[in-house]
Amino acid sequence: MSKPDTNQAAVIVTGASSGIGAEITRLLLARGTTVSAWDIKPGDLSGVNDANLMVHTVDTRDKGAVEKATAATKERFGAVSGLSACAGIFRPKPFLQVTEDEWDEHFNINLKGVLFCCQAVLPLMRAQKSGSIVLWSSGLGRSPKPRTAHYAATKGGILGLTRVLALETAKQGIRVNCISPGIADTAMPRAVYTGELMDSRAQDNPMKRLATANDMAEAALFLLDDESSYFTGQDIRVNGGKDLF
Repeated sequence: MSKPDTNQAAVIVTGASSGIGAEITRLLLARGTTVSAWDIKPGDLSGVNDANLMVHTVDTRDKGAVEKATAATKERFGAVSGLSACAGIFRPKPFLQVTEDEWDEHFNINLKGVLFCCQAVLPLMRAQKSGSIVLWSSGLGRSPKPRTAHYAATKGGILGLTRVLALETAKQGIRVNCISPGIADTAMPRAVYTGELMDSRAQDNPMKRLATANDMAEAALFLLDDESSYFTGQDIRVNGGKDLF
């Protein structure tokens, strides 16, 4: 992973208890990388016994909790080499039915929570002159569909945030990129879409299948790794060829 000269530098993964975040955590641990896993509940992390894993109950909307978890990560592992900010929600609804509370909830979790996480880790990365941040946009941030205005607006915001942070931090040896998934076969879309709709999305994809959490996690590990050392400010669209333009 992109990190200073220490064997213990950790990658922080938010939304780590399920879906893509859980798969990223699993792959990192399998490669011997130390992980600080954050989520509002343990989920898939329950019962995982690994000396390289530190689990925090964190609501990323809480700036104080984010700062506390970041400090605890540095205290235990010595440094923070990367951040994958996966925490997010997706609750589609017709635009005129979106309430103020629902709009605010999407922005608070999907965008403001990312702001707090980046603001917490960047001072550490600047001090060590290295680090990689992976943010999560969506294909809906570029090619939106009906009923997704509030979600798509947050994911468009992630695209802009990625580019600005990349420009502001490149001279300090920090890289900031984002991944824009197409629809993946994870709990988040399964909670709001029927199985029939998921099947139709698979057949509509040039590869005739939905993405897996592993497809997304492997892309994240590439961006976290030094092999992508000249990548910054990029939007990596992992979508099986869907919505190329």
